[in-house]
Amino acid sequence: MTVRIEAQTPVGTPPSWAVLMRQLFDAIEDAAPQVFERYTHPDGRLLWPPSPDFQSIDALDDCYESFHNWPLFYMLGGSAWFLTEADRAFDVINAQMSQHGSGHGYPMVVDEYQPGYDWFHQGEGNYLFYMLCMADPTNARHVERARRFAEYFTGQNPDVPNYDSDLRLIRCARNGSKGPAYWAFDEGPHWPYPGYNLPFYDVSGCPNHAAVEADPQRAEQMGAAMRERMGRGDAVINLLATTLGANAFMLTGDATYRDWVIEYTEAWMERTEANDGIVPDNVGLSGTIGEHLNGKWYGSMYGWAWPHGWHSVGQAVGVAAQNCALLTRRLDYMDFPRAQIDALIARGIDRNDQLHVPHKYDDPGRVDYEPGAWLVYPICTDEGTALQRDGWFEFMPMYPSDIAHLWCMTMEEGDAQRFEQTRKRSGDPFALNAWHHTKDQGGHDWGWMAYLRGAFPDYPERILQHNLEQVRARLQFMAEDDQDPATYSDAYFQHRNPVTCEGLVQLTMGAPLPHYNGGLLVGRLRYFDCAQQRPGLPPDVAALISGLSKSGCEVTLINLSETEGREVLIQAGAMGEHRFIDVQIDGASPVAVDGSTLTVSLPPRTEVRLHAGMERFVGEPSFKSPL
Repeated sequence: MTVRIEAQTPVGTPPSWAVLMRQLFDAIEDAAPQVFERYTHPDGRLLWPPSPDFQSIDALDDCYESFHNWPLFYMLGGSAWFLTEADRAFDVINAQMSQHGSGHGYPMVVDEYQPGYDWFHQGEGNYLFYMLCMADPTNARHVERARRFAEYFTGQNPDVPNYDSDLRLIRCARNGSKGPAYWAFDEGPHWPYPGYNLPFYDVSGCPNHAAVEADPQRAEQMGAAMRERMGRGDAVINLLATTLGANAFMLTGDATYRDWVIEYTEAWMERTEANDGIVPDNVGLSGTIGEHLNGKWYGSMYGWAWPHGWHSVGQAVGVAAQNCALLTRRLDYMDFPRAQIDALIARGIDRNDQLHVPHKYDDPGRVDYEPGAWLVYPICTDEGTALQRDGWFEFMPMYPSDIAHLWCMTMEEGDAQRFEQTRKRSGDPFALNAWHHTKDQGGHDWGWMAYLRGAFPDYPERILQHNLEQVRARLQFMAEDDQDPATYSDAYFQHRNPVTCEGLVQLTMGAPLPHYNGGLLVGRLRYFDCAQQRPGLPPDVAALISGLSKSGCEVTLINLSETEGREVLIQAGAMGEHRFIDVQIDGASPVAVDGSTLTVSLPPRTEVRLHAGMERFVGEPSFKSPL
């Protein structure tokens, strides 16, 4: 039986963080329907593509990304409208984009899934689907899809042979519901890709970056090399596919999916060990590292050399390790991303009170390009080209979510020290100090971790004020927006989406936002509205996690309503993977809990501060509702 606690402390003047949190909920509730009505067709279809003749292998992910965090907002306490419209959007996008060609003989959507593309983009696009599954785990359509999508990659579907179960590899860096997308390489890619370095520096006739960009013949030579070297075999970015397996397990409990996630991740861990501790980014069809890349451990699509380096490699390694740790309750899987982070830190250069770590690796002494304007932080040579040391280049601040996810999983002091090593040591602790924009409107993990370590007490107010300003800015943009819809890009709705969840996830769940390239929502606590029998905080209720440790967490709950009592069920872990040992209420003696949930009753205008003792990663994770 769930322990029930009743708040007894009256709220006088409520703390500003609680007022701001409820204002943020209200602002998003007001803004999203306005944006949805203006920027979609009456039946929910996007206003893009502008032409019925449009076709491309790219851009499907951006359609799904338009609504990526709407089910997440619902799970935090947003109205059911967000879940309903996000669910409808998923169906509408599938139907709409299946009417457009990929340019390779297939529609952009085949059997409700991407027929063949890289996992950097598949992972981004799947964010919406994972959140839909977690928000509504009894939805039979999503359960069936979760099984089917996962089985495109587990080897269980003989008609979609992406996976070689003997060699434990995915056969192509582009893949999907039509199997290995060799065809996507045979008919592309082509060069140039403006703003990026060359993927290879050893192609005959392509002496340097400027020469390839200026000469169509040389550009075609580079494209031919990409097709030859990247078009066969596994790529490290494919580790993001493990979330399809983890998602299916969370919905069904079927061990087949869990076993595949572990099997495939461990194959890459073994390759890492064989490569002196650096994860290689490619393995050939016979299982040999560098088989199609002249023996080099680097050079795959979305690998160490091109186009994003650690940004894509780190997401893949971090997501796969997190999935394995969740599914096995073994935190030693987090050694996988930790070792890569340490390898970069060890090669870092201190500049402007912050460690700049290398994000890419390519042939030593060959990199000579001038970084594009969107790369804010690269350290350059005196000639203005990207600095390369022992093959490593693009020295920039480490994106904070990599360490935030690592620390939140392990709670090890050593991982917190990695935060101290890599964060900016001067200036405003709220500043992003990262090298690229964030599609999830996040990036403030440094400030949040500093708050939890006692170094930034104003963070809750700062992040909530910032999130409110994000919503207002999107509405202001809409008020002034006179862009012709015929000129919209595939990301037009993303740029107008007013749903922003970073502060809510950090402050209420004790977690960073999910890895944007396809991670699950992993957090210390999750809330359910007992009266409405649904996920999320009840109306008028605000929550703030002010402390996290291996053995517990501190959370304050406040009911701002003058007249209505609220009742909240708190779950230990976003997927019930933790267990409450006991709970201490406002400093009183601990009350034994010994379960994965506890209930808090909040009479009108009351608050309660809880210190919950916990055992972490002791329960089988599941999306199943505890109500």
